[in-house]
Amino acid sequence: MNLRKSFLILISALLVTHFLQGLSIGTPLIGIFIWSLPLIVFGYKAYKNPSAKLYQIFGFIILIYFMSACLIVFGLPNASLLSWLELIEIVLLFFIAVYAAREKLSVK
Repeated sequence: MNLRKSFLILISALLVTHFLQGLSIGTPLIGIFIWSLPLIVFGYKAYKNPSAKLYQIFGFIILIYFMSACLIVFGLPNASLLSWLELIEIVLLFFIAVYAAREKLSVK
């Protein structure tokens, strides 16, 4: 499986995990949508026209999600399994985005 497919699968899994996590803690749907909007935009752009610049920008954006997930997982006394899964998916997405950007730049 190539990096683009892995990226799209993981970003979809992260959206589902984040949605379920938000529903389980009682986040309003508008809050879940606003927090997920950048992921949706990057997922769409990666599907339509992936580029090295897209993956590089996404690598920096996903660090915001990483910070938030770390605060939940390591800051709360009883983090849920969905919080841990979200953190793992974010880390994997970061690595895939970095390597996908590298792959795109080395092809040129």
